[in-house]
Amino acid sequence: MHWVRNSVIILVLLFAGGAAWYGMQDQASQLPVNTRLGGDFTLTDQTGERFHSDSLDGKVVLLFFGFTSCPDICPATLARVTQARRMLADEGHGDDVQVVFITFDPARDTPEHLNKYLSFFGDAVIGLTGTEEEIATVAEQFGVVYLKTPSASGDGSDGADAGYDFSHSDFVYLLDTQGRVRKLFQNDEDIDLMVKDARTLL
Repeated sequence: MHWVRNSVIILVLLFAGGAAWYGMQDQASQLPVNTRLGGDFTLTDQTGERFHSDSLDGKVVLLFFGFTSCPDICPATLARVTQARRMLADEGHGDDVQVVFITFDPARDTPEHLNKYLSFFGDAVIGLTGTEEEIATVAEQFGVVYLKTPSASGDGSDGADAGYDFSHSDFVYLLDTQGRVRKLFQNDEDIDLMVKDARTLL
């Protein structure tokens, strides 16, 4: 009778595992591929090296556009997405999730400056810059809207802020392991939801 009892236990475990797998598949299917947004790109990372998006293959990515002189929304959003990534890392997915920050402001956000700025958010953020044309191309691929505006903090005569800011859309893009856009989060999205949706793609 032991073999009967053991067989029942095995069947129960297999059923539970299968149900969990199908549950994850069902959740992932609720994140349809956005065929209108995204695509391959090449920019320059915070080490000064050329960076191609195919190096992200195999990772779930939280992608965000902004600029380091942003006084509030950009740093707050970076803090949220890096916290989401840390929560996934605590679950053992640290090598499977990548945060990527693309700047609108290549004049001020040089690789050296990006490297220093992003260090405040840990060591798991890839910062990307490039020429204005390269950045505009990538922004268009992701449907990002941004506009250089006069700075409210001064005219830039002292060189502190160069006299401009950016008004911009501020979505966080969730990319799957094939680099496809699966969801757009609001910048103030619940962190637990970010973690849950990213987890379904792992």
